[in-house]
Amino acid sequence: MTQQTSPPASRLQRILAYIVAALVILSLVCIAAILIGTAAGQFAQQGSGEGLWPTVFVLPLVALPIAFVLIIVLLVVSARRNRAANRAAGAGNSANGANGPKGRR
Repeated sequence: MTQQTSPPASRLQRILAYIVAALVILSLVCIAAILIGTAAGQFAQQGSGEGLWPTVFVLPLVALPIAFVLIIVLLVVSARRNRAANRAAGAGNSANGANGPKGRR
């Protein structure tokens, strides 16, 4: 059985992965800040719409769904790239006269 090596990640895949990682990490930092601020008693005072707390509170509510959508986009891009690579490898084998799996194509 032959081993297939996956093609290296494209620039789009790397950018999407870094954006997803940054959004998730930023959201987790904001959630930790909310927990620490609440434990320290600062969130109740600043949570009324003053200072940095409204941004810290809203950022995870926006960033996590965006990261989820970008993960789905990354999966679709990766699947399309792998499908194209498999088709190219299949076309190369059939051009050389190699017998592939029989069945519906």
